[in-house]
Amino acid sequence: MKNERQWFVVYTKANSEKKFAVQVNLLQSDCEAFLPLIDQARQWSDRTKVVSVPLFKSYVFVYIDGNEFQQLKRLPGFVSYIKFNNLPAVISQQEMKKIQRFISTGKVVEVLSNRLLVGTKVEIVSGNLQGYCGILVERRNQQLVAIEVEGLAQSMMLTLPEMLLKPIVEV
Repeated sequence: MKNERQWFVVYTKANSEKKFAVQVNLLQSDCEAFLPLIDQARQWSDRTKVVSVPLFKSYVFVYIDGNEFQQLKRLPGFVSYIKFNNLPAVISQQEMKKIQRFISTGKVVEVLSNRLLVGTKVEIVSGNLQGYCGILVERRNQQLVAIEVEGLAQSMMLTLPEMLLKPIVEV
């Protein structure tokens, strides 16, 4: 772990992003937390209210060095660091400035996960096979994916457009 300050992404417990960001900013060191927030109108039975919600659910960006890396793990709400290839993901200064600049425009945004990951349980939401569930086993190209559908102790591989799939969220 380098001892120079870098931007990392912390995955927090659900709905703990704001509290976690405040705790990071209150630490005695020079670490910094950035939580991009957007305003959304929420409807209750008796009123509509505009609330600030995180742009990326359960994600907080932290600007820390190697010494603070372990310290953040002890804060309430911390779950893990986001990793790629089993190493903590480092976000470049340029990317962080892009996110900050975009948030400062105040435009309405919605973040969509643009890719299903191999191994994700998915359901076919449209077409002749609507309702079938399977596991994403391969990405063929930008639009086509292969899923394995199990049934009757048999497996069948389907290649279909990703837009016909939705991830299954297990509770």
